[in-house]
Amino acid sequence: MHHIAPEVVSIADASLGGLQGRSALVIGPEELCHPYVNLLRRARMKYIYQEETPARASYLLPYVQLLISVLGTSLPAAGERRVSLLSAATIAKGCDGRRTPLLIFDLAPFPSVEELAGLLPEVCLYTPDDLRHILTKLEVKAS
Repeated sequence: MHHIAPEVVSIADASLGGLQGRSALVIGPEELCHPYVNLLRRARMKYIYQEETPARASYLLPYVQLLISVLGTSLPAAGERRVSLLSAATIAKGCDGRRTPLLIFDLAPFPSVEELAGLLPEVCLYTPDDLRHILTKLEVKAS
């Protein structure tokens, strides 16, 4: 879903009231994270953390306002294990004491962020279905 990177960053910018001076965590393989990281740098984010896996997410979440997950954007090859979810419990742990909202974009074709995370009061979770709905509405308005 790297082809929608500009739209994702634009939605994040609008949702957070600007990206400049804020921090982000992008989780996934380097080649999939690259378009998002470049756009976030251009938006003058203060810190951009990049991780291949969600293993350290709970430690980094207190320091970020935006999380973009591009984990598991392809199905595992035969014999490989599917990438584990970023659990609601992990996100809750990372949000303990949070005073600002956490905006999460799960951009995998199958969930890489547990949907229960979207029910946490300090979290706003966008799934691929949410993004398709938003982008379809924008296309209709533009025409």
